[in-house]
Amino acid sequence: MLPIDQEIREAIINQVGNISISASAGTGKTHTTILKIKHEIKVNTSFQTFAAITFTKKAAKEIQTRLSGAKGDGFVGTNDNFVLKEIICPFMYDVYGREFKKELRPDYSSENQVGKFEDGIEKIKQYGYICKYADNKKNFSFQLALNILKRSEAARLYLQSKYYRIYIDEYQDSDKDMHNLFMYICDTLNILLFIVGDLKQSIYGWRGGYSKGFEQIISNSNFSQYRLRHNFRSVISIQNFSNMFMDDVRCDVRKEEFDNGVCCFAYRESGYAVEKIKEWIQFESTSAFLVRRNDDGKKWASELKNNDLEFTFISGSPLDNNDLESEHVWISRQLAYFLIKELYSEFDFYDEIPNSDSYNFAKIKTALQRVEKSMGDKEVFEQCCYGLYEILGYENSEKIRKEVTVLYQVINDEQYIPTYNSDKFRHVVTTIHSAKGLQYAQVIVLAENYNLQNEEDLNLHYVAVSRPEKRLLVLCNYSTFNGKAYCAAVKNNITQVNNLGIDVNIDDVAECLNSAEFSK
Repeated sequence: MLPIDQEIREAIINQVGNISISASAGTGKTHTTILKIKHEIKVNTSFQTFAAITFTKKAAKEIQTRLSGAKGDGFVGTNDNFVLKEIICPFMYDVYGREFKKELRPDYSSENQVGKFEDGIEKIKQYGYICKYADNKKNFSFQLALNILKRSEAARLYLQSKYYRIYIDEYQDSDKDMHNLFMYICDTLNILLFIVGDLKQSIYGWRGGYSKGFEQIISNSNFSQYRLRHNFRSVISIQNFSNMFMDDVRCDVRKEEFDNGVCCFAYRESGYAVEKIKEWIQFESTSAFLVRRNDDGKKWASELKNNDLEFTFISGSPLDNNDLESEHVWISRQLAYFLIKELYSEFDFYDEIPNSDSYNFAKIKTALQRVEKSMGDKEVFEQCCYGLYEILGYENSEKIRKEVTVLYQVINDEQYIPTYNSDKFRHVVTTIHSAKGLQYAQVIVLAENYNLQNEEDLNLHYVAVSRPEKRLLVLCNYSTFNGKAYCAAVKNNITQVNNLGIDVNIDDVAECLNSAEFSK
């Protein structure tokens, strides 16, 4: 069966010029992007190539894998990697002088943060470190890249001659400085952009996410606008439930026979919620209990286990803390996977090395085996880790010693075993931010986690309730303000759907238990 928006997907592939795609959860945006890249590679007759830019190494690796041999000399990598390799490193000296023609390395650790742009330039001059602002809402690397492009003709000509199009994913999470750079590349350098985003999944405002940038692009007449609607992930009732809360997709709610995919349960004491979970859960299928905060996750995981419900809490790793950010912290992060994750081999570690072909696999393998054998002796372990860092081109430093110290703590703390083996556990409790981009057969959410009058909470709610494939349980604690308001919001959103001329009622969208609470 073809998706309901098949014609739109075909039009995207053949569309020329700048393109903007609004893609809801589960609509196959990566698949569409890959098809577009492959099509343009095929029809491209110039010597130019493309760049595909993502927020995470994992997403970049997925694109690289799906493109396979079609990638050629195209750039596939993270936002930071793109500006570092394509703008800052090759052209810094052209703007700031030959004393800046040195090896530049990003170091985003807290002790290397700056308050002003000029302070960041001085850090580069003295130490070769590309730092970050103390203010999360500002992005030094992208400000620097834009400054270089505006002042270096060589940098502008380089990008113009190399790229026919730049593909950018998850644009709603771009910060203001990223947006400014990409718009300069588009408007001034006339390099085409292919932008994919979803305002409903903008959940990183606290760290500088600038959803207004994507809003501006959606209304930009210089872009051909498309919207992907067909959800390949979730059953229709879950699609209807997630869509009815959001203004821009409420019109996509469809009148269908209810498939028992959504259950809303109002309660006043946690014991009733636990009993409902016991009755509702299908243990043969995967499930995730999504919470707002780690503390809530620990509490609920403990309560569920105490009631013979085997849910495993997946906590964040200290190695992922922003304070450790540097260009080499990935080594300790991948070492944690190598030492903790089942079926993670030397080959997996080697694949994570940037430009891995430049390194001798036998040397890397030997170094990894030394690290593994020394786990019982902290001092020997640290020295073996430093040796691996050195093989990978990083001399021992205070920052590396700090990373390795945290690594040793992580591998010796049992609470982090699930963190690095999350795919092994079929029933998990984890945070909404950790679950973004993932999917589960069943999902449980807490209504009290969301103030639906707050835009970021509304987006978090959309991310959470669009994770399940088949079943969603919403627990509404009626003794909390948000839980009580949620019950009213369900009814109110049904009314708003009706006002669009779509004839549905609550029973078409969700099974509401203690339904009197939902009708008040």
